Amino acid sequence: AEPEPAEPEPAEPEPAEPEPVEAAAEATPPAPPAPTAEEIKEQQEAAVRMQSAQRAKKGRKTAAERKAERKRRQQEQEQTAATQLQAVNRGTRERRKQKVKKQHNEMAAAKIQARFKGGKERSDPMAESNVRRERTKLDPQVQARQYLEKHQLLPLFEQLAQALIFAKPDDPRAFLVSKLQGLRNAKDLSSPTLFFEREEIDTVYDMYDVAKRGMTVAQCSEALKALGVDAPPRLPAGAKYVSKVEFRQMVTGSA
Repeated sequence: AEPEPAEPEPAEPEPAEPEPVEAAAEATPPAPPAPTAEEIKEQQEAAVRMQSAQRAKKGRKTAAERKAERKRRQQEQEQTAATQLQAVNRGTRERRKQKVKKQHNEMAAAKIQARFKGGKERSDPMAESNVRRERTKLDPQVQARQYLEKHQLLPLFEQLAQALIFAKPDDPRAFLVSKLQGLRNAKDLSSPTLFFEREEIDTVYDMYDVAKRGMTVAQCSEALKALGVDAPPRLPAGAKYVSKVEFRQMVTGSA
């Protein structure tokens, strides 16, 4: 038998044609140029400025937070102090209120006790207060004082003595008798007009008015006391001197 013919071998692929160099160059971008020394320096300075700005911003934020914290603490302290002060004031007012209330209660109790005790003593003739009151009524000194006050004798004696010293009469007894006779119908035995005539009042004024321009307020007070008038001088507002007519009115009550 005849051998079978061999199959033909597959043909080898043709090699691809290389791409042009110019096309590859167009596809890859060119590398950036290297920065210069001046550009590097500017970049570094910008970075430093940025870091400084960030640090300053952070510092301001920290300072603001600290300030806010101090303010908060101060407000808390002020609030605490105000609360304590209010508590002290409330305590003081309460203690004062309790003290006043206690005093009021004590006074009310004392009045009740005194009223009860007084009523009991008044109804008991042998009580100490009633015995002391009766004993006082019988005291000669008390009786004498009551008698002098009842008849206005002390002011009378003072006015008589003033008139006697002022006039210096040769016969004091006759002078006193004449003055007393003029007091029979007098209602007020202490009035200076019962013991001094108008001429005598004017003489007292002239004695104290040394400068002859009117008595001062101090001189007027002394002159009134010399006549037995204890009332202070009554002058218009702003007046510095007292005329004779005004002085006579102070003593007698009429011009």
